[in-house]
Amino acid sequence: MNSLERRILIELLMDAERTAVSIAERVGSSRQTVSKKIDKFEDSGVIEGVSARVDPSRVGLEERAFVFIQEDPEMSVRRKIEREIDRIPQVTRFFRLFGRYSGLLEILTRDQQELSSLVKEIHELEGMRETETFIVHSSVKNRPQDALIHALREDAGH
Repeated sequence: MNSLERRILIELLMDAERTAVSIAERVGSSRQTVSKKIDKFEDSGVIEGVSARVDPSRVGLEERAFVFIQEDPEMSVRRKIEREIDRIPQVTRFFRLFGRYSGLLEILTRDQQELSSLVKEIHELEGMRETETFIVHSSVKNRPQDALIHALREDAGH
């Protein structure tokens, strides 16, 4: 990735709603070049379009929890659990881990009753050995784009 491409990505991470003209002015390039680069990013999967960031509590999702899971090590069992968890809309992220636990789930629910019921459902999945739930009290920082901007700036020598 060249310097211009990194600068364009940084601008998109800082504000994805900027126009190509605005980005071009900030990175010192033409609108056409910036538009072509953005199209290239989308075509290659570097970026996945513009999306809205919505505060879950503003739409009634008051409970956020992280659930560590430990499953049977048999791959066929884990794949079945993955399919089951993929069908649960309140599970927003599912990470595979190395270490004591084999997975980490992020869950958003309306209230503690829904959360409790959902964790019980997950805990009872065939092949699930253990779950440990951590309920989020408050969010101090939620800016995943910071790490990306930092890495892109480092690569650019800034």
